[in-house]
Amino acid sequence: MRQISLLAVTKSTGGIALYNKLLLTELRRIGVRAHTLCLSENNEAYAAELARRGLSAEPVDMARYSIDIGGDARVLRRVVSAAREHQADVIVCHGSKSGFIGRAAGRITRRPVVYRQASMPFQRRVQGAKAPVYWALDFVARGFGGHVVTLTEYARQETLKAKLMPPERVSVIRTGVDVDRFCPPADRAAARRALGLDPDRPVVGWMGRIEPQKAPLDYIESLRELVLRYPQVQFVMAGEGRLQGEVDQALASAGLSGSVKMLGWQSDPVAALQAFDVYALSSHWEGLPITLLEAMASGCCCISTDVDGCSDALEDGISGRLVGAGETAALAEALESVLRDPGLRERFGAAGRRRAATLFDKETMVAKWVELLSTLTAGRAPAQAASTAEAASEGGQ
Repeated sequence: MRQISLLAVTKSTGGIALYNKLLLTELRRIGVRAHTLCLSENNEAYAAELARRGLSAEPVDMARYSIDIGGDARVLRRVVSAAREHQADVIVCHGSKSGFIGRAAGRITRRPVVYRQASMPFQRRVQGAKAPVYWALDFVARGFGGHVVTLTEYARQETLKAKLMPPERVSVIRTGVDVDRFCPPADRAAARRALGLDPDRPVVGWMGRIEPQKAPLDYIESLRELVLRYPQVQFVMAGEGRLQGEVDQALASAGLSGSVKMLGWQSDPVAALQAFDVYALSSHWEGLPITLLEAMASGCCCISTDVDGCSDALEDGISGRLVGAGETAALAEALESVLRDPGLRERFGAAGRRRAATLFDKETMVAKWVELLSTLTAGRAPAQAASTAEAASEGGQ
C-alpha cells in the first residue's frame, strides 16, 4: 500500500471520538498520515488528547445539534482548506453532520470521501420528528458522491432501503477493540479493590455517557427490586453527562442513593470493566457500541437492549442476554437470571470473550479499512500533485 494522507472530520465526544482515535492510531503504524478536525463540544480537549498520542489535530467550532448556515459554511471552508493544506488523499467523516459537510468538501476538492455511519438518525426511533430532516440531508449528500461504511449488515440494509446510497458504495466494517488490552482480569477482586469497591462482593456495572440515548434512568428503574433481593451485590454507574441531575433525583426517589454507587467518568475503562462481573447496557439506540465490545472482551457477563448493532454483538442466551429497549422489567429479569446463577454468569462471560476475539478484533477492522482506502485511492495522482494542480488552476483564473 502506498503512503496515504487522510483528513478525518469528527465529533469530539463518545464512541465516535473513540473510534477515530483508535483507527488513526492503528493506521499510523502502517504509514498512514492523518490530520483530524475535531468538531463540536469537547473539541479542544479531544484535539489535545490526539496530540498527546502524536496525532495531528485541531479544534473547529460547530453546532452539533442544529443547522447553523453561517457556522456550517465556515466548517465546510475549513474542511476544504485542510484537505488541500494537508494534501489529503481521502477524507474520512464520523457522524451524520460531519458526513454531510465532508462529502460536500470531497465534491469541491475532487477527493474520495468515506462517511462512517455511527448510527441511523434518518430513522424515527432514533431522531423522532427530526428524522425526515436527517434523511433529506443524507439524500442530498448522496449526490456529492463518496462511500458509506456501516457498522453492521443490518445498518447497511436499512441504509439501502432508505435509498441513501447505491449498494456498490456501502461497505460493512465492524467496530474492533483491542482484545489483548481488554481481557479478563487475573484477579477480579483486586480490580474491585482498585475502584474502591468491596473485593468480595460481585459487581453489576453500567458505564457510558449519561445522556438520553443511553437511557440511564431505565437502568435505575430496573434496579428497584434487585437491590433489595440481592444485598450482597454492588450496583454501580460510571460516566458523566447532561442527565446527571435526573439520575441523582431518580436514585433518591427510588431510595437507591445509598445502594447504587456513582463512580464518575472512567479515564481507564479497562480497570473499570475488569472490576465488573456483569455489564448492563440500557440504550434506546446505538451503532455498534464500543463499550459493549470492550466489556465482552473483558469477560464480563453482558446484558443489553436489543437495538441495532447490539444484537450483532451478543447472541441472546449464548454470549449474553438481549431485552427490548425501554423494557425495564425485562432488563431486571435478565439481570436477576445471572445474579442467581453464577455458573450461567461465567458461561456468558466466557462466550462473550470468545465472540469478541473472533469477530470484533481491531486487527480485522483495520485490515478492512486499509483495503477500502487502498481501493478508493488506487489510480489517483498523489495528493501533493493534485494540490499543486488545484493551486495552478485557481491562480490562472
